[in-house]
Amino acid sequence: MAIELPIALPDALLSRLSDFLESQVGLHFPRARWRDLERGIAAAAREAGYAEADAYVRWLLAAPLTRTQIEGLASHLTVGETYFFREQRSLDILEQQILPELLRARAQTEKHIRIWSAGCCTGEEPYSIVMLLDRLIPDFENWNLTILATDINPRFLRKAAHGIYSAWSFRDTPGWLRERYFTKRQDGRYEIQPRIRRMVNFSYLNLAEDAYPSLVNGTNAMDVILCRNVLMYFAEARARKVVDKLHRSLVDGGWLITSPAETSTVQFSKFTAVEFPGAFLYRK
Repeated sequence: MAIELPIALPDALLSRLSDFLESQVGLHFPRARWRDLERGIAAAAREAGYAEADAYVRWLLAAPLTRTQIEGLASHLTVGETYFFREQRSLDILEQQILPELLRARAQTEKHIRIWSAGCCTGEEPYSIVMLLDRLIPDFENWNLTILATDINPRFLRKAAHGIYSAWSFRDTPGWLRERYFTKRQDGRYEIQPRIRRMVNFSYLNLAEDAYPSLVNGTNAMDVILCRNVLMYFAEARARKVVDKLHRSLVDGGWLITSPAETSTVQFSKFTAVEFPGAFLYRK
């Protein structure tokens, strides 16, 4: 078993680094999370060929980051911990109340729905949404369904686009999910059906820095946005800006779904908070 050696970057250097990352990448690392920051930076330093983490940090601080450097750092500083139908209560509300209302409203008109998984990680969330829609819509092929999935971590996006998952991604999910939507591979992992994979458009987007809503990246006129376990990465002021841009990305009457741990009357003041049994959701 490998022993994790202490990194112990000087506090002054960690403070400069955390400020730098917040300004350049949008990621917030308060003092309470400096150990996480050290671990991530050590891994990034090794990948960049640096024997010492402090030398790598000083090199980073010397100039503004390029897009490639931001992507590389995000690969080590964001957590890829998710699974299918995570935080089930929110998805139950989406399946049982929000989507049926949308489907009834659009069935006799344009037959389109636009949903954005903002901070999609390795793809389990947007694929879960497609499965919900597949179960709810008998004439699935007659609808214009847009499922946009974005993340700052290019490694997560590559895994998501491949659509191949281990059993760990199915914890707390019913057995029929794998049987209906996946094919078991010889290596024991599960590959999502091509028809489900094709429904999701994965793309890079930095919620802290990039432009949205925008016709260019397709982040406009959304009916539903899921931004769960993402706002925790931002300082409060930046999180408010992100929420404001998400608000503008929604159509009137659109829904924002966050993690139960991210509810806030201040951050979501432009929304109407709607209480469901076991969850709060936000409506424009």
